[in-house]
Amino acid sequence: MKILLINPPYDIENYYGNLSKMAFIFPPVGLTYLAGFVREKGHEVCIYDFQIEERNFSNFLKNFKPDIVGITCQTALFYNTLKLAKEIKQQFPKVPVLVGGAHASYRSHDFFESPDIDVAVRGEGEITLAELANHYQNKTLELQDIRGITFRKEGKIIDNLPRELIENLDILPIPAIDLLPLEKYHTSPDNYLGKGVGLITTTRGCPFNCVFCACKLAFERTYRKRNLDKVFEEIKYYIDNYNISQLFIMDDCFALDKKRTIEFCDRMIKTGYNKKVLWWCQTRVDLVDEELLKKMRAGGCKILSFGIESGVQKILDTISKRVTLEQIKKTIKLTKKMGLESRGSFIIGLPEETFWDSLKTIFFALSLPLIQAKFGLATPYPGTKLWDIALEEGQVKEKGEDWNRFTQMAAYTKYNPSYIARGRKFWELKMLQKVANIVFYFKPSVVFTFFKRIKNFSDLKYFIKSVLTFFSGSLTK
Repeated sequence: MKILLINPPYDIENYYGNLSKMAFIFPPVGLTYLAGFVREKGHEVCIYDFQIEERNFSNFLKNFKPDIVGITCQTALFYNTLKLAKEIKQQFPKVPVLVGGAHASYRSHDFFESPDIDVAVRGEGEITLAELANHYQNKTLELQDIRGITFRKEGKIIDNLPRELIENLDILPIPAIDLLPLEKYHTSPDNYLGKGVGLITTTRGCPFNCVFCACKLAFERTYRKRNLDKVFEEIKYYIDNYNISQLFIMDDCFALDKKRTIEFCDRMIKTGYNKKVLWWCQTRVDLVDEELLKKMRAGGCKILSFGIESGVQKILDTISKRVTLEQIKKTIKLTKKMGLESRGSFIIGLPEETFWDSLKTIFFALSLPLIQAKFGLATPYPGTKLWDIALEEGQVKEKGEDWNRFTQMAAYTKYNPSYIARGRKFWELKMLQKVANIVFYFKPSVVFTFFKRIKNFSDLKYFIKSVLTFFSGSLTK
């Protein structure tokens, strides 16, 4: 079968607004894992990523002539996905169009408002896609026998039983990175560590229970690990074929297994990859200690991203973060001491948060020796506890919702925040988001750190352009 996998049209200005030119354009990693798995089963696979494609889609579709089309869909891309499905059906009315990704997993029925969607894939898609290809190829497997899908039959929407999570991730081959023009992707200025970037996942899942995250629902609060032999096969592939200088580890909760993390770092040192690439990961403040941070630095780690969320203990407790302000302070200071850069993620406008709580969070961020920070606005994505709260408060609609407005960067866009906590105002939240970013990124210690990263005239031009874009974007309505 000829399978076409698509990352749909992504109006980056719709999500990032005035900061869209600074956004991180990264490869659709999930599609590469899907492609690698079904390609191993003997199917011909192609990935079309609207983020970076220069080929005319209609002509490409006509030339490729797919037997199956699969589209990955985040919540903010719902309407773009439906438009794309309609375009595909107009050209190839008999080709089945499948949708997957976050929105399909949590709100599969939404897609059947359109006659152009045939199947919604819920949860992990590798085995499901292979079984769907089997169904459409020879009909030996009926749709009702395929777990993890929703489909329409005789006017009724049918939800099959959920697909079990892949217990052994090592059955997945190396992702089909070769199907993407990797050179066209780039990092955001704050994460710029050099040219050439690779993205990998070494685990799937997170056992924690934060109210703003849907990971716990998607992966049932499990934590599954890939064999490090497979992980390093993938890293080697990136280095040998793409000469990458930086690596982003996309795990939701890297370093949860301390022993495994130390082994990962030891392998980076043994292979010499710690001298070839700098890497970045995201973790929690309660998962690292001096021994581990020292080993990570030796293994080539440059940036640790911590989900801090708030500078108010009451709010941390409300969102089930299960960390304390003291833990945060201690870990960020220790990370700096061990020669690593810290990035903090903060959320403004969480439930029960007041204007003064937001200010405390901003001042807390400024008090920490962070090199990077992200101040996002609370966004009630489907599948999260925050969605349930927003639904109960009447801030989102069970039906007829405008999914375009679900952006964490609303202050820089034409949209108001998709969640406004009781007693708050939309203009107040947007103002606070811009103020937080400006005061943080023009902090002398932060400016100096970025200045130290400049290695040549090209880097200098890149950073000057980024600063001007950021400043003008923050001052524009």
